[in-house]
Amino acid sequence: MLSPITLKFLEAVKINNNTERMHRNRDLYLQERKRFTELVEHLIIDMQKIDPNLNEINAKDCIYRFNKDLRFSPDKSHPYKLHFGAFLCSGGRKSSLPWYYIHIQPGNNSMIGWWSRCPSRDEVNRIRLHIWKNREEWKELTENQTFKKYYGEVEWKDNVDAERRLKSKIWKELLEKAGEKLARKVVNNSEMIEILRYVAWVVSHTMSDEEILSEKWYNAVISWFKKMKDFNDFLLKWF
Repeated sequence: MLSPITLKFLEAVKINNNTERMHRNRDLYLQERKRFTELVEHLIIDMQKIDPNLNEINAKDCIYRFNKDLRFSPDKSHPYKLHFGAFLCSGGRKSSLPWYYIHIQPGNNSMIGWWSRCPSRDEVNRIRLHIWKNREEWKELTENQTFKKYYGEVEWKDNVDAERRLKSKIWKELLEKAGEKLARKVVNNSEMIEILRYVAWVVSHTMSDEEILSEKWYNAVISWFKKMKDFNDFLLKWF
C-alpha cells in the first residue's frame, strides 16, 4: 500500500523543510497523504475485527497534522514533520485513552507501537497500582517469548530514587485506599520498586524501509498489532 514515492517525498521534506517548497509540491503531498490515509482506513477496518474498542472511528480521527505546532517554539524554521503518523484508539488522536500507533519515516525509522499518552502523576500512580495488584498477569504478558521477540522491554522508566518514591506518603495512602492491607510489606518489595520506575508505558517494533515496501508488510502489521491486544486490554482496565 505504501510506495517508494512516499519515502522519497519524506526524505525531500527533511532536506528542504520549508513552506515555499511545500506549496510548490502540494499535489505530491496530497497524493502521499491520500496514500497514507487509505492505509490507515484499511488498518482500522481490519483492527476493528480484533479490537471492538476501535469501532466508530475513521482515518481522519486518527491521522495527525503534517505541519508542526510552532506557536510556542522559538525556532520556526522547520514547519513540517518528517513522518506520517496515526493513533488508533477509541475517540481518535485527541482521546485521553492509550493507543496503537503507526509511524512511517524513511531511514529505517518506521515503527508500530503502543503508547499510554502522557498520564498525569495521579494517573501514573494508579496505573502502577493496577500493575502491582495484577503483577502476575503483567509478568505473563510482558515476559513471554513472543512479546519480547517483537517488542522487547516495556519502555519509559526514569532514574529517580524509586525507594524514596515507594515510601512516600502519597503512595502509602493510595495503597491503603486500594485495600492493600500489607502496605508496610509492600513498600519493601523489589518488584514494586521496578514498577515505580515507570513514568509512562510504551512498546514499539521498528521496521526497515525494505520491510514497509514489501508485499508482506501490511499483514505483518496486523499480526504485530494483534500480539499487542492482550497488553492493551490489560492497561485499558485501569482507564
